[in-house]
Amino acid sequence: MTAGIERAARGLGTRDLTPQESVDLVFFSSVSENTLRFVERLGRPAVRIPLRPRVEGMIRVCRPFVLVVPTYGGGEQAGAVPKQVIAFLNDPANRALLRGVITAGNTNFGEHYCLAGPVISRKCGVPELYRFELLGTQRDIERVNEGLDLFWARTATTNDKNNEQRRTA
Repeated sequence: MTAGIERAARGLGTRDLTPQESVDLVFFSSVSENTLRFVERLGRPAVRIPLRPRVEGMIRVCRPFVLVVPTYGGGEQAGAVPKQVIAFLNDPANRALLRGVITAGNTNFGEHYCLAGPVISRKCGVPELYRFELLGTQRDIERVNEGLDLFWARTATTNDKNNEQRRTA
């Protein structure tokens, strides 16, 4: 039996990622794989939320991360956030480690362009860090990489300050 079939036969639930597997960039990509191609172009380690969690199982991360997500719904507000992303974020452990969201969209969606980002940002209390269209441009890749470097540097500095304040309190 293949690993996927074995996992499905066992009624696979959630797989806890090891610290080595759990990186600071998590993404979801549909069968079009536009978001996958964007993330690959970033050149950073990333973990993909399974496309078919009932077959592949879901994942649980163990370190803070930024989420890259496409907008679904074809221009409708309902269904803007992919169901797999909702399931991933419904795990309290994953939700607690979410630090920001980057959103892909299609300007043909009009006012619902990149709607998944604001929805996740509002529901999870994290910033929407960036929006890009479809596959993104080279400039989007540069901006996201620069932005992530700055974001994680600021986050580390804030965490260091908070830890120091707790020690001296």
